[in-house]
Amino acid sequence: MQNRMGPAYTGPAGILQPIADFIKLLAKEDIVPYGAKVLLFRIFPLIAFSIFTLALLLIPIDGEKVISGLRFEGDLLLILALMLIANFFLFISGWSSSNPFSMIGATRVLMQLVGYDTSLFLLALNPALLAGSLNIEKIVNSQMLPFILISPWSFLLFLITLQAELEKDPFDIPCAETEIVAGYETEYSGRRLAFIMAAKDLQTLLGAALIVELFLGGANGPIIAGPQYVWRILWFTLKVIITVLLMEYLTCVFARFRIDQVVRLNWRLLVPSSLISLILTAIIKLLFLGVAASW
Repeated sequence: MQNRMGPAYTGPAGILQPIADFIKLLAKEDIVPYGAKVLLFRIFPLIAFSIFTLALLLIPIDGEKVISGLRFEGDLLLILALMLIANFFLFISGWSSSNPFSMIGATRVLMQLVGYDTSLFLLALNPALLAGSLNIEKIVNSQMLPFILISPWSFLLFLITLQAELEKDPFDIPCAETEIVAGYETEYSGRRLAFIMAAKDLQTLLGAALIVELFLGGANGPIIAGPQYVWRILWFTLKVIITVLLMEYLTCVFARFRIDQVVRLNWRLLVPSSLISLILTAIIKLLFLGVAASW
């Protein structure tokens, strides 16, 4: 996307290179800096990775959750809460490094966590309000028409807020290399760095899957021939890939904001816009109910 070739040795056109990089990191030396809180430094990246994995398992891929039978009202809130908790563990990972750059990056993680999670939770309520449920499967099954067409402003705001939640440009101030080396992951190496990077990739995948479920109809799509679950998995995967490409495109075309700009954008623009979006969605819901009642 940035016209950079990159390594192309592993797999066709280098498509397996990320897996090779992960395996290589697992074999590198794991260094614990002097003065670090050793226990927290060692285990918290693994806990964050595990929490993101658990949240991803709660996403319905073909209309059913990976963990069979785990369906309940409010699982959307559980997934958002797991994302919040995992990010908090990443904050402690940087804080436990006893490195000034890591501690500044960790503080910025916490700052974005407090600010943008407020908007993210409010915007996630928009499709839940349209569906009349906080259950992801019910939200997906209620989308005869994808909610991106009914409430496009909610989709755009959710996408922008998710960029901040994922610490992607223009909101990547927790790991700004021009200011604080690599932020909260500065002191990490070897397998723990591998798990931090894997946790961030899982978080990106989880965010894209949430957008697909809440606004793009989830696994719903035309079924031409063959088993239904195969087509549903295919449509879900295709939508997630397109969403990830859109998020990465935004990352490539925008420059990083300053930290004061990030704070102002959240509290002066995104939080009020999220509240207005929720009100507009409620109005649309009431109008829809009125039209349905008249029919």
